[in-house]
Amino acid sequence: MSRKNTIILILSLVVLLVAVGYFLIYSNQPTEENNLPLDLSNVSDDQIISLLRTNEDALWYLDKYKDFRIEKKIILTPESIVAGQEGENFKEVYQDLDLEANRYLRADLMNAAGSWGLISVLDFKTNSVAKAFGLMMLSAGIEAQ
Repeated sequence: MSRKNTIILILSLVVLLVAVGYFLIYSNQPTEENNLPLDLSNVSDDQIISLLRTNEDALWYLDKYKDFRIEKKIILTPESIVAGQEGENFKEVYQDLDLEANRYLRADLMNAAGSWGLISVLDFKTNSVAKAFGLMMLSAGIEAQ
């Protein structure tokens, strides 16, 4: 083999190794477009319902109370998670959540009669339902005479 052919072969192997190395290193890196966090303020009711249908407890509620409406959508921040964990009501909703911004959305559902609700926390990092609690609304009132 001539010296010219040897140099061409070595250069070809170096270029090939650099190309393979580049591919292996950067092919698994998320692109800037895919790495952008989801803007939870733009999550639609259909997206919420679709995600709720993946949870057995939430699915039971959706099937039983077909007249439900989404009462509230609350984006949870690390501060609101800590406040919920230390609050007086519904502490269970906030337990075991990571203190991470732009990850969780709390969605509160209510049936048309206002007697049964569902409090859920949706995890948009794992695309799952982190929490789902049924809630029976009790009303006590005094009738006017």
